[in-house]
Amino acid sequence: MKNIKRFLTIGSRLLLVICIVQISMLALLPSSAIFPATVSDKVLHALAFYLLSLLVDFAFPKTSFNAFKIIFLLGYGGAIEIVQSFFPYRSCSFADIVADGVGIALYLFTIPLLKRLPFIRERWSS
Repeated sequence: MKNIKRFLTIGSRLLLVICIVQISMLALLPSSAIFPATVSDKVLHALAFYLLSLLVDFAFPKTSFNAFKIIFLLGYGGAIEIVQSFFPYRSCSFADIVADGVGIALYLFTIPLLKRLPFIRERWSS
């Protein structure tokens, strides 16, 4: 059980770094080069921040998914928007930050469901 928890923590930290690098790179590329127009930008933001929320929570399991983790994630989303405002082919959007918050909220609401999954419920064990 302790090995599973350690594996989840180390794996989550590695995936978190990879995701932050990837999301940061995608945020700075021209939007038309990334995804077809049929995929909603706001849905992508919500999915990305759901995944980031899960990874932040699992990467640092000694604390619950608390205000500090949420503020960190929203700060990262805000920083992306500020940086995008300096690129002529990107724009800063408050709606994107709202979509980020929706992804974080979705993670909060799914924690009770995740606690039922056999492999990952170890994250919440003592």
